[in-house]
Amino acid sequence: MDLPRLLEVSTRRQRIASAAAQAVRDHWVTLHDGAVTIPAAPLAQELLVYRVDNGRLLADLEEQLGGEPGALARLHASEDSMETQTLLHGLLVTKAGDSRGPILQELQRLAVQTEPLLVDNDGVVINGNRRLAAMRRLLAEDPQRYQRFHTPLVAILPPGVSRADLEFLEASLQMAPDTKLAYGWLERRLKLREQHARLGLADEWIQEAYRLADPAQLEQELAELALAETFLEQFQGQPRRYSSLADAEPLIVGLSAQLPLLPKRLRPCWQALGFLLIDRRAELDGGMAKHFPFTAPPAPLFPAEALSRLAQEWGLERESSGDEQNSSPLLAVAPPRAQLRALATATADGKDRSARAKELQDVLDTLRMQCRQGQTPQRLLINLRNSRKLLARVTPDQLSAEERSRLQGELAAIAAQGVQLLGGKRKRSLWKRLMGRVRGRRR
Repeated sequence: MDLPRLLEVSTRRQRIASAAAQAVRDHWVTLHDGAVTIPAAPLAQELLVYRVDNGRLLADLEEQLGGEPGALARLHASEDSMETQTLLHGLLVTKAGDSRGPILQELQRLAVQTEPLLVDNDGVVINGNRRLAAMRRLLAEDPQRYQRFHTPLVAILPPGVSRADLEFLEASLQMAPDTKLAYGWLERRLKLREQHARLGLADEWIQEAYRLADPAQLEQELAELALAETFLEQFQGQPRRYSSLADAEPLIVGLSAQLPLLPKRLRPCWQALGFLLIDRRAELDGGMAKHFPFTAPPAPLFPAEALSRLAQEWGLERESSGDEQNSSPLLAVAPPRAQLRALATATADGKDRSARAKELQDVLDTLRMQCRQGQTPQRLLINLRNSRKLLARVTPDQLSAEERSRLQGELAAIAAQGVQLLGGKRKRSLWKRLMGRVRGRRR
């Protein structure tokens, strides 16, 4: 059981008052009339009570209680009962593990408390209910590692604090806007590089501090920064103008992931073309981050075929040096090196970038649509085969009259479309046989 057995309210009040009297008043809280200092002391778990009036739980409690008249009032009246505390504990543990504010994972990693809870003189937690639930869950899992959580540090409000002051406290602590400005995606990577390259901090240290799930993520983010700086310096001619890329994280991240997967010969050209799309992103389709070169191509030959079509669109002659050996089908479709260089050069031309970016996007959209159309027959065969297997598993006695009628209609429609697709009178015999089977099922 994660929960301790709570002491009676009179005993809790007495022990909390004793701990407060011996502690230093060095913790600031803001009541409605202004800021005051209160004592902070370690308190045993059996003195700490989850609060029913927790703003984070109101919607969950209303849903669980089903709008039953008086149910919430009964929870208030039995706030420190084991039944009520168990209900609140389950909800709070779920909230503690929420990825939007994963305090459970943070305490699990640190195994130390970094901020005191806040309680009234009865031990009811005004601020820190999720943290308390996380500590109790971790204590139940590993009492030795999390032994510090047996007596959490708690700031203690004085007796006589009004209900209005308690509500004001919760609102000011939980619902006020966060004044900490989050790092931008480039600032984060610049800081990573400074710590990794200039300060020489160990990769393991950086991985832990930044909560990197995969050790490879560090190198990946540094590569993304390098690509962004290449874009700013070589394509835009504005080194370190990071603000111009504030909204381009998905595009830089996607392009950085796709370039290493391409044949080496195609990478410089696709880097330049990716830069062109990023440079003119405000003028182009806002959903381009979902498509190549920012995500995987729809077909293996897509990158090379797109380059060939773009070279034709831009009127670049196909001049082969004669000594190129294309060891893969992809490179056999791709333009020769001279034409790839011409494409990259044309892309970097600052005069026609808007027009070239739109032409590039048109080529990519057209080719992507053709790829999808080319894949349709194969998908059709797969779906028909799967439907046939499902149909074979159904017996006539499983079908209601309505289901038989609907099935007959669907199969008749498929058969008619199949006859039209395949053509020829001879194929109509297939339709007759199929409909004969449908009628047989119906009988």
